[in-house]
Amino acid sequence: MADNDLDKYLEDIGIDMEEETEPQFLEAVDAEETFTIPSSVRVEGDASERCESFLVNLLLNFDPAYAVEISHVEEDRIEVEVFGGDPGKIIGRSGRTLHALEYVTNAVMNREEGQNVRVNIDVGGYKRRRDERLQDQARRVSSEVQKTGQPVELEPMSAAERRVIHLALADDPYVKSESTGEGRDRRVVIIPDTQEDS
Repeated sequence: MADNDLDKYLEDIGIDMEEETEPQFLEAVDAEETFTIPSSVRVEGDASERCESFLVNLLLNFDPAYAVEISHVEEDRIEVEVFGGDPGKIIGRSGRTLHALEYVTNAVMNREEGQNVRVNIDVGGYKRRRDERLQDQARRVSSEVQKTGQPVELEPMSAAERRVIHLALADDPYVKSESTGEGRDRRVVIIPDTQEDS
């Protein structure tokens, strides 16, 4: 199979991973818009069984070396690890194919009214390492903002990356974080928290 089989499948269902701008499906995730799933996709069982079944069947079409493991299940959250095969095929450039796979999986899982479960997919620890790097960056920039008293604007990031920064700084009493910009240029600005205790 060609290296871009997963990208081709996603493109066939309306997700173009070669666009220069951020794909529309990522904007739809932020806006909580709906996404049409092909009627041929049928999965049954509880949330973790449906998630595993969907991903196993999808990834088998690209490389039978991929394995899916549900690593953690909560009432409204499922953590999934994908192992084996070529992780680069699933991750894609800057994680864009992985974002697409995660989006499609969430759309399948939540297509019935009243269902609300969030599926987080990681491949070979890619997102975990990315999150650790972003958390370290947030702490470094927080220290810089505290020392200088000046805001610092970070590079443009995806919604998931911005969320990691915001969560890393949520309990920091000296700085606060805000998102600014539009679309592909949306980024986090870390600013001194000038609120005084009453």
